[in-house]
Amino acid sequence: MRSSMQDFRYTATCLLLLLSGVEPRPHGWAENRRQLETIQRGILDRLGLQEPPMLRQRLDQDGMRRARQLYREKLSQMRGTAAPPRTLHLLTPKLERRTEAAAGSSCYNLVVSRTEAFHQELSVMRAELRLFEKSFSTQAVSRLNASWPSRVELYQLPEPGQRNGHPKLLHSYVLDATTLSLDLGAAVRHWAASAEQRLHLQLVFAADISAFLATNRTSQGAETLNLEVETQEHLGSRPRKARALEEECRKSDGKCCLKSLKVSFQDIGWSDWVIAPNSYYMKFCDGSCPHNYKPASMHAQIKARMHTLSKETPAPCCVPAGYDPMVLMHYNSDGRLVSTLFEDMIVTKCHCA
Repeated sequence: MRSSMQDFRYTATCLLLLLSGVEPRPHGWAENRRQLETIQRGILDRLGLQEPPMLRQRLDQDGMRRARQLYREKLSQMRGTAAPPRTLHLLTPKLERRTEAAAGSSCYNLVVSRTEAFHQELSVMRAELRLFEKSFSTQAVSRLNASWPSRVELYQLPEPGQRNGHPKLLHSYVLDATTLSLDLGAAVRHWAASAEQRLHLQLVFAADISAFLATNRTSQGAETLNLEVETQEHLGSRPRKARALEEECRKSDGKCCLKSLKVSFQDIGWSDWVIAPNSYYMKFCDGSCPHNYKPASMHAQIKARMHTLSKETPAPCCVPAGYDPMVLMHYNSDGRLVSTLFEDMIVTKCHCA
């Protein structure tokens, strides 16, 4: 009877989920959420904050660019190295106007193709889509008998052929008649790190901007815009070292190794007050410590041997053996933009102690 009642409750729960359109959580979702909540609490405590600060005024595009430049300078100072030279890539997105836009608005698809020089090992410093050649006064807009769009929404389009794909809203910009370009840094940065050859975006303007767009035509007759992307080689060889350590972890058969959890400040709802970095990898040490495996000292070796003889002696623990610092550019409780250095934030290697 109890078994039948349990089966009934399980079936009813599944039906409710299906009818409500709620999908069951993926395996490990709750554990990842608990880990992220712990990381959030740890960062707030280290900054002396009870909760994320409430912002009265946010930086404009120029202010955001200066803040990220300051962040990069802090990184260079922290690592004691000169910043690698930057490279400017001029990419030409193909522009296609969509006819299904709502009345009074205009919609354009943009497809950006990767060049040979624009490869995955580059860090994207900035990416600006040049929309207009010059600023427009109110009188100039009136003479063109058009309305200036008050805003534009940026969407990520699904890859061609992808089933059940829907546009994903990435950002909403407020425009004025002096705006010449849009900051596509986040979208281009994500694309640059992927293996995709093309980036598919969509721009939805709150007005018809065909009279203003600074487009050129290719030899095939397609309209194009100019996308300026400034890149920099990764500082040092640290990214490759980090990947090597993670590969070692996958081959270690449950033994002490370095693992990682990606923390995206946008995904956890902190992108409005954490300016840089956009995300980081929370490294941690995990695994067993058998005899003579990554011993931190002679004491750890003896401790492991004694543990094999008697369980009364605890086994060595897998703990961090080195750290890298991390700089966080963020707003404080007074609404001022500050940078905080965490000396012991990023674990670089593990051992048994």
